[in-house]
Amino acid sequence: MGRSQGFDGLELQIPFRFFGALLVGSSLLSMARSPKEFVLLGGTFLFGLGTLELALHLGGF
Repeated sequence: MGRSQGFDGLELQIPFRFFGALLVGSSLLSMARSPKEFVLLGGTFLFGLGTLELALHLGGF
């Protein structure tokens, strides 16, 4: 039988997601000139990230 990816897969993803979000957040702060730009850039990033994760999930990764 296949091995369940319960907590094993989640343990590796959390640090990478945290540091990735920290890196993106710091770069957004330096690029955005106003709160509106910060929200638009952040929302676009999160939408793209969600789309990428969905495509990878559907692809079996």
